[in-house]
Amino acid sequence: MAKFLFTYRLTPHATTAIAPAEMLMGRRPRSLLDLTYPNINSRVQQKQQRQKQSHDKTAQVRNFNVGDSVYILSHNREAKWITGTLIKRTGLVSFVIELNDGRTVKRHQNQIRHKYDQYSDNKLPDISEIPDIPIPSVSNNPTDVEAVCDSNADSSDTNDNSKSVMKPSVATPRPTRTRKPPNRYGDFVYN
Repeated sequence: MAKFLFTYRLTPHATTAIAPAEMLMGRRPRSLLDLTYPNINSRVQQKQQRQKQSHDKTAQVRNFNVGDSVYILSHNREAKWITGTLIKRTGLVSFVIELNDGRTVKRHQNQIRHKYDQYSDNKLPDISEIPDIPIPSVSNNPTDVEAVCDSNADSSDTNDNSKSVMKPSVATPRPTRTRKPPNRYGDFVYN
C-alpha cells in the first residue's frame, strides 16, 4: 500500500500538471524511476555553471609572476605587510618570497598583494619627493591664539622661518563627585 501511495503522489495530476508531493514539499522526491533518467549530468552541469557565474561576479583574479614586487602578510607585530619579491612558485596557489632583509618565506596567494601604486608606473613614491607640509596646531585657549597672532605679526616683519609654535594648553582636571558606599545594612537592627 505504501509503494502505491508513493507512486501515486509522484505522478503529475491531470488538472495541475504537478505531482501532489511536489506541490507539498516544493521539490520532486526521488524514486527508483528517477535513477533511470539519463540526463541528470546535464542538470548538474547547469547548476555548476550557475554557481560559477555567481562566484565570478565577486572573485578577484590574482596572477603572480616570478620577479613581481609584492606585499606579504607578516606574522609578527612589527608591521602587518612587508615588501618582497616573488622568487619561486611552489604550487598553484603558494609561492616563495624573498623579503627585503634577505629572508625567504612561503605564503599562500591569499596572503600576498601586488605592490601597485595608485599614482603611476606601479612604483611607490620616494619619501624624499614628498614635500614637508607644516601642520597648524589648534588651541582652545583664546589667550594663546592672540599671543601667537601677535608673535606671528612681529616675526613676519623680520623672518618667516622663525614662526613660533603653540604649546598645547594643560587641561584643568574635571570636578569629581563625592562618593560614599551604599547604605545596605543601615536599616538592620540587632536583637
